[in-house]
Amino acid sequence: MSHVVGVAYFISLLEMATIMAMILLFFLLVGSIDAQSKTNPLDRSILDYIYNTTDDKRHKLYNWTNWGNSSSTSDPCMDNWYGITCVEDQSVYYVSGINLPRHELRSLPDEIVEMKHLQTLVVANNYIQSHGFPEGIFAIQSLEYLDISNIYTLSISLPNELILPNLQQLIAFKSQIKGLLPTTWNTPKLESIRLDGNNLQGYLPEDIGKITGLKELMLQGNELTRNFPPNYGDLHQLVNLSLVQSSHTQYRGLCSSIPDTWQTMFSLEQVSICIIGKLPDFIGENWQQLQSLHIMGGSFAANIPLSLCKLTQLQHLDLSHNQFTGTIPECMFSMSSLVYLNLANNELSGPIPETVGMMKNIDKLLLSYNQLNGTLPRSIGKLTNLSKLALDSNLLIGAIPTEFDALRNNAQRLTLQLQYNMLSSIEDGLQYFFKDVDGSYYQNPFECPLPGYVHGATCSHCNNATNHNNCEKCVGVGCGWCSYGPNCVGGSHQGPLPQYSCPDEYWSFETCRENSK
Repeated sequence: MSHVVGVAYFISLLEMATIMAMILLFFLLVGSIDAQSKTNPLDRSILDYIYNTTDDKRHKLYNWTNWGNSSSTSDPCMDNWYGITCVEDQSVYYVSGINLPRHELRSLPDEIVEMKHLQTLVVANNYIQSHGFPEGIFAIQSLEYLDISNIYTLSISLPNELILPNLQQLIAFKSQIKGLLPTTWNTPKLESIRLDGNNLQGYLPEDIGKITGLKELMLQGNELTRNFPPNYGDLHQLVNLSLVQSSHTQYRGLCSSIPDTWQTMFSLEQVSICIIGKLPDFIGENWQQLQSLHIMGGSFAANIPLSLCKLTQLQHLDLSHNQFTGTIPECMFSMSSLVYLNLANNELSGPIPETVGMMKNIDKLLLSYNQLNGTLPRSIGKLTNLSKLALDSNLLIGAIPTEFDALRNNAQRLTLQLQYNMLSSIEDGLQYFFKDVDGSYYQNPFECPLPGYVHGATCSHCNNATNHNNCEKCVGVGCGWCSYGPNCVGGSHQGPLPQYSCPDEYWSFETCRENSK
């Protein structure tokens, strides 16, 4: 009898275990169904499309799993899919961010414009074609951050009216965007516009000047024309402004005179623009936060304003390829904050002062293609952070001084360009200098013979130990050009050799510098 009771009791336990297992399986199934339903079906289908049109399934999209299985339980929001962020609204999860740069995407589905909670869309560095980019993306009202940069296959136009009340960042540089800039900018929260390196044409819209919170406006490398809108002076929070246009077209600069209204743009730190006419003094007086200034134009034909020396925060100054005349302001060599100074390809004259040695932080000093004269300052040897010194194609005379030997001990290997000058000698103590420095010294009338350790230089047969110190002794058959100091080169006391047909101001050792530009 007890045996029968035991068997019955065992069967009862077995039935209870079976029931419990079935209950557990039920909850697992319900949980699975619930998990599948967490993400909005429309958003899920859009991600499904993206996955099936990318060639990068096996790498960064590692947790977008079980796509070939109809019973897949993987959920974009619940399983934290790579590059996907979500928000919850009444127990339903919606995709709020798609961040998939460099995934070989070819297109985006038209339905993406219906994603009402999408705040971030980053598809930079992909291969999206123009026919695979829905125009309605520029009308997704929830968008806060849009990055479609570096898509060389895109080639789209922007809408005439940009109405995105929540947009904060518009990043679309180097994506072959063509046509005109939007005329209407109803984007009150916009802080950054990066449309540089495209094929935009037309003019700068005045509406951009109404975006009072704008901090970055980068439109360089396009084909924009006309004048600077005066109301851009109302952009008091603007930090980065870059408007220099494509250098390989007639639209080189979007060149214009700066309106007086711009003098109140006190927050500027980075500026790159093309200016016609006088360089206004208010740049140096009012833009005190400037750290980088690049001015193009080519039509100044005036001195560099002394007011620029008041920019005490300036680290990067580029005034190259203009027509600045006169001497370089000596105060500019006292600007200890400068790391980069480029005054090349102007019409500057006069000597380089010894105060150049005060530029303790200078990394690159570029003064090529001017008419600078006098000797090489010995104080250049104090520039211990220098990585590049370009003084080529000037009228510098005299010797390479011994103090230059200190430059080879810089943290970076120095590049030194001294070619196309009137240098005549090399002082002692530089044998290691010529070994450790990447230098160019050719087309200088150095005294013959040159030391054996000097490479990259040639001596002038006219400039030897007996005549290089005296112009009268220099004059002889085929020699005599010594107008810029004790330098004896090919020519006569009246000028260079006739076959060069070179104006005096462009004459360098047996070569016309004008042909070297």
